[in-house]
Order: sequence, then C-alpha cells, then structure tokens
Amino acid sequence: MFDLQFANTEFLYLLILIPVLALLFALFLHRRKVAMEKIGNNKILSNLMPEYSSSKPIIRGILLGLALTFLIIAIARPRVGSKLKEASSEGTEIMICLDISNSMRATDMYPSRLENTKNAISNLLKKLKNDRIGLIIFAGTGFVQVPLTQDVKATDIFVQSVSCDMISEQGTALGAALSLAYKSFDYNNNLSKSIILITDGENHEAEPDPIKVAKECKNKGVIVHTIGAGSTRGVPIPVKEGSSDFIRDNSGNVVVSKLDELSLRDIAEAGGGIYVRATDGNSGLNNVYDQISKMEKGEIATFSEYDEKFTIPAFFALIFFVAYCFTLQRKNRWIKNLGIFD
Repeated sequence: MFDLQFANTEFLYLLILIPVLALLFALFLHRRKVAMEKIGNNKILSNLMPEYSSSKPIIRGILLGLALTFLIIAIARPRVGSKLKEASSEGTEIMICLDISNSMRATDMYPSRLENTKNAISNLLKKLKNDRIGLIIFAGTGFVQVPLTQDVKATDIFVQSVSCDMISEQGTALGAALSLAYKSFDYNNNLSKSIILITDGENHEAEPDPIKVAKECKNKGVIVHTIGAGSTRGVPIPVKEGSSDFIRDNSGNVVVSKLDELSLRDIAEAGGGIYVRATDGNSGLNNVYDQISKMEKGEIATFSEYDEKFTIPAFFALIFFVAYCFTLQRKNRWIKNLGIFD
C-alpha cells in the first residue's frame, strides 16, 4: 500500500511563499513594462535593445519557482511506508523513576541534585544499543513522561526538559512511582525488566509501601535498583533554581533535606537489585547499568521502516536550478541567427 507521509511537515508551510513571490514578480514585470512604455514606442525600444527578451525573465522566474518548490518538498522529507525492514535484536526494558520533588533542587550535588541526575541519564542513554527505556517523573504523584521506547534521542529531549515545577502536588511517593513503573511494562514479551529509582529517599507517602511494591516487582521478574541523590548531612532547599532564599516550614525554620540511604537500601534489597549512592563524580547509573547488562537479553520485536523519497524532489530542484542558471536574460544569438522565429 502506498502511504505517502512527510517527516518534517512544518517545512511544507514554506510553500505559501511560492505564490507570494510569484505575485511580487508579476507586479515587478508590470511596473517595468509601464515604465518602459513611458520612455517610448515598443518598436523603437526593440531596435535600441535588439538582444532584450521579454520572455526570458518570465522563464527564469518559473524555473526558479519550480526549483524552490521541489527544494521545500525535499526538505519536508517525503517517505512511504511500503518498505518493511525485518529486524531482530537483543535487549532489555528499563524504566527510570526520577524524583522531581522540591528537595531535588538542593545543591549538595553540582549544580543541583536534579540537574546532575539529568546529565547522568543523558550519558546512560548514549550507552544504550537495543534496550527499550522509559521515564517516569514523580513527586507527591507521578506520571509516565516517556513510555518504553528505543528512541533514545527523543527520550533525552524529554529528560532535559524535566523540572521540579512539572508536578504541583509536592511530596515523595516512592511506592506509587514503583507501582506505576511496574504497570508500564509489557509482560507479553521475553525481555528482562528493570526499574531504576533515583531519589533522595525521603518517602512522604505511607501507601503504597515501596518495600512491598519492590517485592511484588521481584516476584514478577522485575529487578528494582535504587540510586540515592544527595548527602546524608542535610542541606537547605532553594525556593527555585539558583535562588539564595530557602524553603521554610510553618514555624519559619529552614527545611533541611537529607538522603535516606537506609530506606533505599531496603527497597533495593526487596527488589533484588543494588543500591548506589550518587556523587558528583559517580552518578551510580554506570554501576546499575553494569548489573542490567548482565541480565538475560530478550528479542526485540520486528519493526517497519519508512522508505525515504526526498532524493526525487531534490533531483528535480537541482535540474530546475541549473536550468535557471544557464537561462540568460537576453536573446540567444545562435538561435536568433537561425531565424527560426522570423
């Protein structure tokens, strides 16, 4: 089945410029014709300018317009879905649960817990080959920011856009985040599954119990790893990124955020994974991924690939542009001497 699509549809709006340019060109020719008629009779002017051609500028304009039209179509990348590519590869499924509560603004990691973690996730994405990865962001509640996918470039874009302002309901619901990750996997395939929980560990929601959820994950074959972001000594939390003002409680005291390593160790143990404390020099993701890479790989499903057709309009754009360059504005002397049009 022939299914024509465009990868970059936004560039097709540039086609609106073609009729606009054509109208401006027509107005230019009309004004030049009126100006020449004011100078003198057309026959006299033709004798004074024997090599002047009134049709060549129009031909050149048409050629340039066609070249631009096909160039825009080429940039929009036309493609058809009739070309199927059989592909099977081995990989795993990884769901990252990223804490974006206000405490992740703390600066005991440079430049902050959240920004340091985001950069570490980007570095991890560069290592992935055939694995499927997803992203859940959470605070007092959570949602799937990126469903499981092999598109690491798109995932990285979403990772870098994450901020602590994306969820208004504050708190840190570790159990809810793990439960959401657990439900996000496709259990009909044979891929090994892992959850990476990245947080400062300060759980503010008793239900669901993160340790119980981690045990359920392990029983289902999903391994839970935890990474602790921050320090155990405790640091104040900026009101916003880069602010020198800190969050205070109802009594006016500065709120201090401490890394709860004990809870994260218990969750990792219950989930059959490992706990790693993140530092400026070691995010912990490399250690966790080393463990994941040792897991048994499953076969990734077959996927289809579009057949790119941008070379066709690009070829026509080149042909029309070359023709435009070789079309002179004056009459061709060789053709004129033949007297074909006399």
